Amino acid sequence: MRKPYKDLQEFASDLERAGELVRIKEEVDPHLEASEIFLRHAKAEDGGKAILFEKMRGSSIPVLMNAFGSYKRLQIAFRDIPFESFQQEIKELADLNVPQGLMPMVKKAWDMKKVLSYPPSSYRGSAPCQEIVQKGEEVDLSNLPVLTSWPEDGGPFITLPLVFTKSLDGKMHNMGLYRMQVYDCNTTGMHWQIHKDGSHFHGQYRKAGKRMPVAVAIGADPISVYCGTAPLPPGLFELIFAGFLRSESVPMVQCKTVDLRVPAHSEIILEGYVEADELRDEGPFGDHTGYYTPVEPYPVFHVTAITRKKNPLYLATVVGRSPMEDCYLAHATERLFLPLLQQIAPEVVDQHLPWDGNFHNCQVFQIEKEYPYQGRRLMSHIWGFSQASFCKCLITASTDAPIHDDEAFLNYFLDNLDVRKHLFITEGIVDALDHSASNKLYGGKVGFDISHPIEGEPGYGEKRGREEIRFPEFLDKELAMMDSTITGCISFGQKLRNPVLLIRVNKSSNQGVGQRISEKIFDRVNLKAFKLFVLVDEKNKDLSDGHKIMWRIFNNTDAKRDFYVKEDRLLIDATYKLRGEGFDREWPPDMEMDAGMIKQVDERFSKEKLGL
Repeated sequence: MRKPYKDLQEFASDLERAGELVRIKEEVDPHLEASEIFLRHAKAEDGGKAILFEKMRGSSIPVLMNAFGSYKRLQIAFRDIPFESFQQEIKELADLNVPQGLMPMVKKAWDMKKVLSYPPSSYRGSAPCQEIVQKGEEVDLSNLPVLTSWPEDGGPFITLPLVFTKSLDGKMHNMGLYRMQVYDCNTTGMHWQIHKDGSHFHGQYRKAGKRMPVAVAIGADPISVYCGTAPLPPGLFELIFAGFLRSESVPMVQCKTVDLRVPAHSEIILEGYVEADELRDEGPFGDHTGYYTPVEPYPVFHVTAITRKKNPLYLATVVGRSPMEDCYLAHATERLFLPLLQQIAPEVVDQHLPWDGNFHNCQVFQIEKEYPYQGRRLMSHIWGFSQASFCKCLITASTDAPIHDDEAFLNYFLDNLDVRKHLFITEGIVDALDHSASNKLYGGKVGFDISHPIEGEPGYGEKRGREEIRFPEFLDKELAMMDSTITGCISFGQKLRNPVLLIRVNKSSNQGVGQRISEKIFDRVNLKAFKLFVLVDEKNKDLSDGHKIMWRIFNNTDAKRDFYVKEDRLLIDATYKLRGEGFDREWPPDMEMDAGMIKQVDERFSKEKLGL
């Protein structure tokens, strides 16, 4: 086992030695320009490179971005230890079976002792994160190179902060990753959503009418940064899990002005408090969904001290439509948490979190069934389980499904789906970032159980043939005659059992297109060849961009409202929704970089300068 990284700078040095880091020596503006450069790397083949901005306008602190943004850099963060190695150890430690006999019980106790050795430890001596201490009037957040990522953002946001809090009685601790909008020299927003531990703790302080201590680490060792994103069970302190993955405890130091401890090797620490009932508007913010989250009231973080290294690195990221840096962090979660999932759902052989589903909007499982409808039972189980309960779409498939190849799996899905037998629509809680649900935090969910039927399930013993299908010769004219809102179309999967027809519509002055077109299209004789229909709006200029279409489907639909079914055919309305259609919430705009900024980066930086 290789020794874990002590801090972020040690990790960055290794990235550079591996040829995975590019230095930008020219001064860069933190307002949009750094973000546009990041986007060019994030969207490049294999995630581009990590970027070290040596000169950020308005600050003397260099900025590191895209440090986790490729499979190779993610593996370097984990010291090149394969995830399979962690999986095996997690599986052994999570084994709930009680051993029989004295020696097996001793061995089990010894194995569990390893977990107990991983809690954070106390740092001896003067901590690196406190080499410089600024308190009171010395506090000035404008000296930090905080980025504004997208044109409509409400201001600059700290995008990779590790936020440390504790319960009112001090018995439970949490480290979460919650974005922070900088308001002025000593206050920020604290965007902890209602289902997060930080928000739960704040609720305890609010009920007691007490001020809540908070500390924030910006830039820590890479494993600790990852653990800030990990979907751990409520009450389990993330740095215990970090210690387990590091095989070494994370050394901590007491803060200077609040009663909290933070990682001693952090680059920058913000100390302060959140009042019990103080709220302030936060946002908009260009989020990982590819849409702006709206302005909403959130708690205010008051900074009482800034401590840091003499020469720190500022760690930042930009979130948006996949692929982005957070896709790779989600891959680590997909791999590391498989053994824990299998403890509560032993039928699961493997899982996949597709990027186009924003990780939390779609989850795909390979399963082995022992009894009828086990796939549907798994869906109900997952929808009642911790953070997975927010997932909008679950798909269960047999072990021959190529779930880690998105294109191959789409073909497999379309070839195995029978809408009459495999579609399962329900409702429940959804993520706070889900803009498409008719009600905030609650909406429709869909499950597709395309696992091969066993005895007792519909379709068992049946041999599905392939029909000779005749497709309309002049498809675009056929659709234009059917409805005046249709402006384009493209077909997909004509050799599969469930061919798809993608239809683009103009919604500028028309409402209810999903209902209206579904009623027409299901009865159109010339379109009987198609089993699945997907409606998108005119924001989709290129209907051949499959990833963008899938992204629209997972983000823009509420299954209870937007799925129209007739026998073995399904229409999905993935267009934006209007108030005239009964949608009373604000529909956010797509996130797009400012055209002037794109031109500015083109003029200032060649591909060679950007390391592309």
